[in-house]
Amino acid sequence: MLTRTAIYEGTIHDGQEDTFFQRVRDELEPLWRRFPNVVAVRVQRLRSKDEDARPIAMILEMDFPDMDAIEACLASPIRPESHAATVEVMKLFNGRFYHLITEATVLAPAS
Repeated sequence: MLTRTAIYEGTIHDGQEDTFFQRVRDELEPLWRRFPNVVAVRVQRLRSKDEDARPIAMILEMDFPDMDAIEACLASPIRPESHAATVEVMKLFNGRFYHLITEATVLAPAS
């Protein structure tokens, strides 16, 4: 399983946090869920952080079975639609977003 992660680094405009996340929920999440081959979509809203951590407002994670599935997603006609909607929502945000592709190893807790 591979995860394509978008890191939204920066800050939401003062007083616009609820509006920002409502627009993410209403406008972006439906698009993200329509991407071909996506197994799971997680939207993570920051609740707390270390004092010296970079300002991260949101993390989007999308799971795919393999790299071919990610490439099909990126070639999908949904991608430009999603990007255009993201640009509009980002008008409430000071910062940037960037993507990472990771492969996780899941470890059981020590007993």
